[in-house]
Amino acid sequence: MSYQYNSIETPLESSGHHDNGNELRPGRPRMCSRQCLILAVSALAGIFLLLDWSLLRFGGAKPIQRDVIKMPAGVNFGSWLSLEDYFFAGHGAVEVATPDDKNVAACLPPLHTGQGPRWQSETDLLANLTKQDGLAVALKVFHAHRVSFIDCEEDLAALAALGVKHVRVPMSWCLTDHDPSTIDSLKHTNTSEKSLAEKFTCADPFFEGVMWPAIPKELVTGFLRSCASHGITASLDIHTYPGATSIGTFSGLWPRWPRFWTHGDLPDQPKTDIGRGLLRDFISWMESLQETDPEAFEGLLAISPMNEPAHLAGLFGPGGVMPDKKSFLPDLPTQMAQDFLTDLNKFSDDSHTSIPDGPHLRVLLWLRDAVHAFRHSSLPAYGKELHVNVHESIFRPNVLPQNDSSDPGGRHPGATRILASWWRGITTADERSSWAVLDMHHYHAWEASCQGASDGPPEGNYTCGDNLGRRDALERCSSWAKIYRDAVDSECGTGAKLASAEFSASTHHRVRHACNDLGTLRASYDAQIEVAEKSNVELFWWSYKMPYGGAFRPAWSFKHFMYLLGVTSHPDETAYDCGEHLALSNEPNDDTFFPHR
Repeated sequence: MSYQYNSIETPLESSGHHDNGNELRPGRPRMCSRQCLILAVSALAGIFLLLDWSLLRFGGAKPIQRDVIKMPAGVNFGSWLSLEDYFFAGHGAVEVATPDDKNVAACLPPLHTGQGPRWQSETDLLANLTKQDGLAVALKVFHAHRVSFIDCEEDLAALAALGVKHVRVPMSWCLTDHDPSTIDSLKHTNTSEKSLAEKFTCADPFFEGVMWPAIPKELVTGFLRSCASHGITASLDIHTYPGATSIGTFSGLWPRWPRFWTHGDLPDQPKTDIGRGLLRDFISWMESLQETDPEAFEGLLAISPMNEPAHLAGLFGPGGVMPDKKSFLPDLPTQMAQDFLTDLNKFSDDSHTSIPDGPHLRVLLWLRDAVHAFRHSSLPAYGKELHVNVHESIFRPNVLPQNDSSDPGGRHPGATRILASWWRGITTADERSSWAVLDMHHYHAWEASCQGASDGPPEGNYTCGDNLGRRDALERCSSWAKIYRDAVDSECGTGAKLASAEFSASTHHRVRHACNDLGTLRASYDAQIEVAEKSNVELFWWSYKMPYGGAFRPAWSFKHFMYLLGVTSHPDETAYDCGEHLALSNEPNDDTFFPHR
């Protein structure tokens, strides 16, 4: 990948006199004035065309220099090893958080380009492809995507050249030691399909008949080796678990209602608890790389034990916004909850925040156990980190300070103080300054007081193009990083490592209302980067690329955003269709891969 850091040069260069066969010589007729005029006009047209292109490309200014654009600490490789539907919406891009009764994903290139089933989650896609084409074909579709979506050479080299140090890789819990490239989709029977399922899928223990497509372990270790060779380190984020830990497209099971917490969380039986067991196994696998694959181990930055656990659980049940809707996050047993609270609040006084009772304790206890498992591994001794992600939406509003939901910057100061107090209770100062990293995601796109909209209020706090309104909103909302840092410093003392492993420049989750003018996107990005840097909070952009994401790309694709800013030379686009092309009955198809179509 090449980068445009220098001024654009036009092909109009002064040169010495050259004999091109058209200079005037005795005996050769002189070119007529009309021909000269035509050539002059053509040359001027070419000049103005190039100048006009330059003005459009760079907004009438010099190309943006790389050292003027500050880079985030990292980027996410979203929808590579854990799928989210809106990355594959194509021209149907509307809403990041797809409602449970809608189908937006139209493809999974390169093998599924829109002629097959639409889908809501990766388990849904696997089931639909299997029903239509058989399991062997379905597994091939997933494998083709996984080996082609991220270029472990070019993409990592491009990020390293920009100065991005880390990548976060959201991934499924389902892993395999087998190689999917050995699957022959033309030679399979009912018997071999059973064998394929055993090797390349995982049965969800909480949903009968639901299968997950397994990620080859070698794909992950090969990626870590590539990271090491480019001077980049990776945080491996266990983005999904069986049963689904949250509602939403990222759960892997959407639109099914989560069962992880209701059917599988057994804090009093840690040895038989499925989620805790999966995390222990993952930690052991990472530990083993130190001896079996030192180069891959070098490329490992951190493990993130769970992504946004029980996200939005606070909306449901007594004290929530929807009190009549049964929550997917039940209370802990009474005595267990009281014992946990006593332990957490033993240091609370007038200067520290007390942890309230409620179903959120189930999540906080699970994450405490995750910290414990990592603490007793060999990984901290080798400088590896644990990035513990938690979201304020686990709290029901009735346990938060009165002004928390009405904060003018959507910064949730009360919830943040509670989480910081919890963090103090489960980690030590030495751990917080070395390997235990607190991670809180934050998007302006979902905060009403921060949103900018093309149609203005009430869809947004300000109207796209209203520079004063935008400035005021960004000053308020970007100060979230300072609120975050101040809360942790107040509760835990100084020196704690903090991250926000998901943010973007988007001003609204509904893309047709969002501001997509470059001025607003640049202002949103710069404001968040600046305050986070001053507050010593590491930011990871969501997400690196989404070539099939249509209108989502300007504000959500880092690759496309950098292109729009003039930092890089290639847009985030692809030659593959994503459901846009309607095939006719007599068109050729891939009859080698889909022999029965």
